[in-house]
Amino acid sequence: MLLKKIKKKLHGFESGMALVMVLVFTAALMVYGTALLSYAANEKQVTNYYCQDPAKYYIAEAGIEAGLAALQNDFYYDQEIKGSLGPGSFRVSFEDLSENERLIISEGKLEEFILELTAVVLHDQENGPVIIEWRAPF
Repeated sequence: MLLKKIKKKLHGFESGMALVMVLVFTAALMVYGTALLSYAANEKQVTNYYCQDPAKYYIAEAGIEAGLAALQNDFYYDQEIKGSLGPGSFRVSFEDLSENERLIISEGKLEEFILELTAVVLHDQENGPVIIEWRAPF
């Protein structure tokens, strides 16, 4: 009689085991799926950043060229220059380093990503402004 009661209790316990296993398996699949989606979204963002890196560089370089052209006309030009190039834009500012040296600061922007390039320019009496030092962030 005692053996029958124990078997009956065990049998009732086993019948709910399938539901528990299904719930555990479903939860594990949801955790795995969420982790996979998070990884894919992160990889897409990293890829997007690295694809835009050369474009940001060339946009910022165009700003340096615009600043150099402005210094060609007036070496002591100090107004901010703004421009756009394709889907991006640049902003150029100037700083005095010495009487014959100026710093061109160009900020290239593409979507939400920004890259800053700087160039030190020397005023040469014969050739005009000459870049003597190029500073890139890498």
